[in-house]
Amino acid sequence: MKKFSIVLFQLGILFVALCILLLSFFWLPQTAEAFAMEAPEYAYLQYPLLFGIWVTLIPFIWAIVEALRISRKVALDQVFTGASADHLKRIKHCAYGIMTLYVVGFVILLQLVDMNPGIALLGILISLASMMIGLITGILEALLRKALVIKEENDLTV
Repeated sequence: MKKFSIVLFQLGILFVALCILLLSFFWLPQTAEAFAMEAPEYAYLQYPLLFGIWVTLIPFIWAIVEALRISRKVALDQVFTGASADHLKRIKHCAYGIMTLYVVGFVILLQLVDMNPGIALLGILISLASMMIGLITGILEALLRKALVIKEENDLTV
């Protein structure tokens, strides 16, 4: 059952990543083009916004890879290692990186145009979700490091 759950988790992670990549590279450019046609006064923002979203895909994919590495360690019963804590640390940094990119983009966009409330809400939600993922993985990393210290003390005790 454990192996099935891990494989299901890995497939779910890969499915989500694939969906986001496909949406980002196929659906989003077409939608941006349609919005540029509808509102030509904002057409100059089409490519900078697309580029900004594509840049955030880099830490997203890196976090996905790290999550798959952790799940592989769980499958091999090698969870309580320094490498697992390092994977969590990298996921935390990716989440904070995504949050930072969205906040910076949000501030730049506020300076350039009057913000649409729907777009503003979406940017705030993505930033808050990234912050929460960063906080949760930071807590998990600290717990894992503490467990590693306790495990090492127990291993040294006869």
